[in-house]
Order: sequence, then structure tokens, then C-alpha cells
Amino acid sequence: MNRQEQEIVEKLKAQTDQIKVPERLAPEQIEQLLEEKGKKNCKDKSKRLYRIGGLAAACIALVAGMAVYMGSRDGTGFDRDSATPQAKTENMEASDEKRIASAADYGEVYDYLDAYRQEMEREQSRARADIALYEEKVTEESAADSAVGGAMQDMGAASGNSTALLAEGEASEYAEEYSETNVRQKGVDEGDVVKTDGTYLYVLKDNRSEVSIVDTRGGALKEVETISVGGEEWIEEIYLDVQGKNLVLVCSKYEDEGADISPQYARGGYWYAGCTETVSYDVSDPENVAETGRVAQSGIYSSSRMADGYLYLFSNYSIPWDLMGNMERDKPETYVPLVNGEAVLEKDICMPLIPAGREYTVVTSVDMERPDRAADSKAILSQGGTLYVSNENIYYYETRWSSGFSGGLVKDIEQTTIRRISYKGGKLDPQSQGKISGYIHDTFSIDEYNGYLRAVTTEGESNAVYVLDMDMETVGAIKGLAKEERVYSARLMGDTGYFVTFKETDPLFSVDFSDPENPEIIGELKIPGFSEYLHPYGEGRLLGIGMNVDEETMVTDGVKLTMFDVSDPSDVKEENTYILKNVYGTDVSYDYKAALVDAGRNITGFAGYTEGGQHYFVFEYDEINGFSCKMEEEINGNASSSVRGVYIGDTLYVVQGNVIEAYSLKEFRKVDDIIL
Repeated sequence: MNRQEQEIVEKLKAQTDQIKVPERLAPEQIEQLLEEKGKKNCKDKSKRLYRIGGLAAACIALVAGMAVYMGSRDGTGFDRDSATPQAKTENMEASDEKRIASAADYGEVYDYLDAYRQEMEREQSRARADIALYEEKVTEESAADSAVGGAMQDMGAASGNSTALLAEGEASEYAEEYSETNVRQKGVDEGDVVKTDGTYLYVLKDNRSEVSIVDTRGGALKEVETISVGGEEWIEEIYLDVQGKNLVLVCSKYEDEGADISPQYARGGYWYAGCTETVSYDVSDPENVAETGRVAQSGIYSSSRMADGYLYLFSNYSIPWDLMGNMERDKPETYVPLVNGEAVLEKDICMPLIPAGREYTVVTSVDMERPDRAADSKAILSQGGTLYVSNENIYYYETRWSSGFSGGLVKDIEQTTIRRISYKGGKLDPQSQGKISGYIHDTFSIDEYNGYLRAVTTEGESNAVYVLDMDMETVGAIKGLAKEERVYSARLMGDTGYFVTFKETDPLFSVDFSDPENPEIIGELKIPGFSEYLHPYGEGRLLGIGMNVDEETMVTDGVKLTMFDVSDPSDVKEENTYILKNVYGTDVSYDYKAALVDAGRNITGFAGYTEGGQHYFVFEYDEINGFSCKMEEEINGNASSSVRGVYIGDTLYVVQGNVIEAYSLKEFRKVDDIIL
């Protein structure tokens, strides 16, 4: 169960607390019923029934079977109830190793996947039996049926920017100071829909199959080249290796079922017949580009990073359920992901801590000097997770969600497994793994610093801070923080970390990490509203972008900018605020690349949603006058496309799909535009 699903379940649970459960559907009655019906062939069925993922008691019998079946679809069900839960628990504990284990051979991988397949078939059979039993004992006229129907209806209703200056002779004699993609980790680049080298803009077009190269010299916009990858590929993001003069398109490729394509990717229909591919071009002459190589791997695109001349590509590959019965032990290509048509080697397959389903996360490094081949590859058996990439390590973390009834109450269990894979010069080396309680809100809530990993989590109805060493052993922790609230944003910087939780007010917590074994909360500032994104803004300041909340109605009433004075982390102050009353949201809340923040140039830019459409805002800041809105301009591109603000010299380019609009950063007036 992912976080979105969990939140829906939580809302459903709250909404159904007032539903009176008929006596015949009380847990003890259901338990007795099942024991009478299935005592002979399934002693533990009643125990299985109560571990139903947090749904209301009114839905117990029906959802018990449904939850198991849903697990069989997405791979998470392998951790759900089995006929022998005690034995499974012992296996979990026995498998709790700190070193990431590699497969001894393909046979070990096959046995693991085949065991999963057999378990899922048993779970499906038990689910069908549970549903049949429910239908037998509960009629449509019962009061309980009405309660279940109402609950189901309720469920449906619930449903830092751096600045770069090119050396003389690089890219172009015309190159100027320019902005780069707002990335999570300094020194680790990320893909985006717009890139620049200080002379040209490289823009991903609306059709997602073309990239336009636009010359910005002379104050006029001119499209000089268009790169097309073909209709069968979808460009996810682009990279620009300025030093190496490489443009890299990260693409997803899908084929219809039955299409005449290479068998490594034709595995069961549209959704599973795809692969992720890098397509590289030499752009030393942007008006005459040349393709230099391709690397393809199994799975749907997940993410990517570029560091030290290598691109690191991540995809998620799930073996189609209807093809698991066709796996052949001596043919690894039937159950192992492929990179450039070859099965990932057994030594490069990372086995999970405990059985985790049929999904792989595939990681491949590509040398920008040899973009036609994979430098190294790894395949991680997992349930699907998230990535944080530091300057030396890849941290892959996944959260396991489970819940059940205890003492008449629903108890949720959230546990995050973190795996560390070091990287250098394209070489991937699995190192260690460990567990912490709770889930990590986003990539800014986890950070590596001075040989330690810090993480801020939400667990149950409170929050926690963890510090782990490079063996992924917890060496320090603070638990029980901000009860009945959850983390909205975080920023961990050097020896100090900041995170925001919210329920009715916005507490900004300061954490001292100078002693990793004894992290300490040293400050707490409570203000109305909440910050969804935090960004360092020069020495001693932290910028927050989020929403203002009316203290009487507790309803959001506009986008809020906050400048925090963090010169003394133990005494954080709200230095200044600015509220955009007519703006009800911004992409920055879920996409940090949408923020243009440059303290050196005193620029903060982002797109906001108004009743009249999207507008682009530019702010300046000073301690005396606070925030000053220097520009508010309507955005005229495709509203379904991401908006980016990019500057070259004193010109700001607001890009949305096929439309580029240029503004002077001195006079904040429009100077040019182009439709690609």
C-alpha cells in the first residue's frame, strides 16, 4: 500500500467510526462464523481475517478477501497473512542481514519468484473462499450491507538552484551566467524539461517526442534545430552535459501486445512491454547534432541522476502476473530484467531482506564518453521504493505498510528499509541495508553528511528523527515528535536540520546533528499555515514556500512565502512573510524543480494557480522591506506541461511546453516570445 492509498484508508476509517456495526458482523461473530465453516482445512483463517489494512469493521468480511487479492496484483501481498504467519515472522527475523546479499545463481532468483507465485495463488484461492463465505452469510437486505455500501461510497469520495559561469571558450563566446536545474544534491544533476548552456535553450516539446534547440543570442529567440526520437518513444526528461557537449534524452518506450519487437521487452501487453532508454547526441554544434549511442533496460522509467560524467538510470520492472507461470529456470530472460538485450548477471541481482514480490528496480550507469554501452548494472528485488542520491551513494528506500485489529482498535505498522549502494566512476557497489520505523515524506527528509545518514519520518500519529552510520545501523534517534501531525517539508543542512509538521499551526523544528549519536531538538517555531518546500537563502536564512491557513476557519487562503532567520538554530524567527491571496496553489509543493531560487541574484520565481489561470511570479527580498513581487505575468503555454523559469544573463525565460516568453530582469517587461 502506497502513501496515497494509506491516506484514503485513514480517511475512510475516520468516516466510518460512527457507523454502528450490526451484531452479526461484529468481529467475534465473524470469527466464530469462519471457525465453524473452515475449521477443518484452515485453522488460521480467523487470524488472517483481522489483518485487513485498517478498513472499518463494517467491511471486515468482504475486505479481508479483497485485501489479499490486491496484494497479489501489486506484489505487496507477499507480506500479508499466510497460513503460517508464525513461520513467516521467523523468516523475516532470520533474513534481517546488514549486508546486501547478491544472488548465488539464477536458480536462487527463480526459486524465490516461484515461491512468491505459489503463495499468491494460495492467497487468491483463500480470498475467493472468504468472499464466497461472506456472500453466503450476509444478504443484500441486511442492515450491514447498507453500512458497507455507505462506507464504500465514502471511500470513493475520499478518493537549490546554483549559478554557473562557463570558462572562456566553453560552449560559446556568447555564453553568459545562467541558472541550472534546481537539484536535490549539489554536484548531482537531475533531468528536466528545459536545460541551457548559457547560449541555447534545450526544450522538451508538448508532444514529448521532440526537443527543440533555441538560440538566445542577440536578444531574439530562434529555433535552430529539432531532435525527434520517433512516435514509439516518450521523452521523460533531458540532460545537458555542458563539458562533454552531450545532450541525453531519457525515454520510455512501449509496444502494443503482439508487436514484432525484441522478446526481452515483449512480455505481456502494453504495460509490461516497455523499456527505459537513453538516447545521446553530440551537440558541440547545436545546429548540426549527431546521435552517439543508446542504452535500453527493462522497466518503466523511475528516475535518473548525472554525476562525474556518468548517467545513472533507474527503472521499475515487474514480471507480468500472467507470465509468471511461464518462467523457465534455465532461461533467466524469462524472469530477470535485461540491459541492452542481456539478462542482468546473477551477481548483480540484489536479493531482498524478506520476500518482497515480483518487482525489480534496475540501475544502470552510462559513460558519457561511451554512451552506446552500459558501464555497470544492478537489479534490486523490491516492492518499489524511492531514491536519494548523495555525492557518493545511492540510497534506495521502501516502506512496508501493514495493519490489523488489536484490542478492538486498528493498529498501523510502518517500516522503511534503506539500502545503500556506493557509486564511483560508473561502478555500482551494494554495501549495506537497515530499517527504521515510519515513512520518509520526500527526498529532502533524508540526507547524507560526514559519514552519516539522517532521516525524518512519520510513524503512526507522531514523527521521529534517525541517524544511521554507513552500515545502516541506527546510532541516534528522537521519537514521539509532534503527535497527531505529519511532516510537510524538511531541509537538512550541515550540522543542523529543519522540518515542518502541520495540523493547525506550522511548527518549524530545528535539530542539532553535531553529535550524531545524540541528535537534539533545539528550537520550535509555531506560526499559522505550513511550508511545503524549504530552500537555503544565503547565510542564516531559510526560505519557505507553502500555504497560509486562516486561524479561525483552518482553511488555506493563499500561497505563503516565509523567510526564516536561522542564524541561531536554537532561536529561529519568522523574519518576513508574503501572502498571495489570489493564488491557491503552486507546483513547488510537489515538484521542487519548479522553483527558481538564487540568493546570489536575489531571485525567487515560480508558477502559481489563480482563478484566471497560471501566472509566473518573481520576487526579490531584503531584510527591511521583506518580499517584493517584481513580476506577475500570465503564462500562455500548454497548461498540462510543467512550467520552468530559466535565466541567461539578465533575461528570464518562462517555458511551458512549446511556448517560451522572455522578460528583462532589469525592467521586468516582456522582450520576446516564440512558439515552437
